[in-house]
Amino acid sequence: MTPALERLVAAVEAALGDPSLADDRARAEAMRPALAALLADADPIPAAARQPLDGAAVGNLLHQDAAGRFHVLAVVFPEGTSSGIHHHGCWGVIGYLDGSDEETRYREGDPGGPPVEASRHRWAAGDITYLLPPEDGWHRVRSAGPGDGVSVHVLCRTPADHPHRFYDRRSGTVLPYPFVEVAPGRWRAEVRQFD
Repeated sequence: MTPALERLVAAVEAALGDPSLADDRARAEAMRPALAALLADADPIPAAARQPLDGAAVGNLLHQDAAGRFHVLAVVFPEGTSSGIHHHGCWGVIGYLDGSDEETRYREGDPGGPPVEASRHRWAAGDITYLLPPEDGWHRVRSAGPGDGVSVHVLCRTPADHPHRFYDRRSGTVLPYPFVEVAPGRWRAEVRQFD
């Protein structure tokens, strides 16, 4: 781990263990300064963590909390690739290192209906945003270039336990979208069909 990453992990541990922080937004705000410092650091993450996998998006695991409370990924979206519309079922703090990503946020639609677009934002190096369900767990990320979009995600739980769902536009259904370890320390979200 780089020193900047060690400081981020310590800040996340402190925020999660602080009983005076009343909710996920307060905890995310407490994590923000350490993530901002990591984004500004000359050597924030290992160079290998900035690499996609076989030309596709991947989350390179930087840290997993021993108690399973959170994990840190370097998420790489090659230029022009997209995540599709998906939902994170618990908190996340995201900081942008390289390239830029266009993020579209969605709100819950009518019962049984699709998520409804709520906003669009282009994130670039140094920017930080939060995922704080239930109000804003749905989003889509597209690498807008130039180059690969690389961001650092501090997400609840472990990669294998992170609650993640995908909205399939073709069928109009919400499907499981678990993170799967496709190579050592490299995680990819994969849509699962219901049996």
